[in-house]
Amino acid sequence: MRTLTLLTASLLLAACSAPEPSMVGNDHDNHGCLASAGYQWSPLANQCVRLFEQGVRLNPTDTSQTSSAFVLFNADQTLAELHLPSGEMLALTRQGAEGNWSWLGGDYTLFPWKGYVLKSGDKVLYQGE
Repeated sequence: MRTLTLLTASLLLAACSAPEPSMVGNDHDNHGCLASAGYQWSPLANQCVRLFEQGVRLNPTDTSQTSSAFVLFNADQTLAELHLPSGEMLALTRQGAEGNWSWLGGDYTLFPWKGYVLKSGDKVLYQGE
């Protein structure tokens, strides 16, 4: 009887298994970027980047807004990649002569002035260094 009880208890314990824990930080996107570590894909850089480390932070001019936009430039600054807080990403192309450059894309214009200023139409949306 004791043997049967021990055997039954052993089988019951062996049948119980702990659920497999989900791995924290295992959230790769389709490019392999680890979002939980702040990485996202940049077509301009052709790699995973951390915008807050590699991009230029543009803070909102509207005080009711709290999220920043970010801009990444290629090596010769002929192209820029604008990342808006909404998750929208736009390619910007440099226009103008040296010393009077601006980057245009969609409804947005980015130009250097005490850092950088991002406008949509005549409205200044973001600025930063």
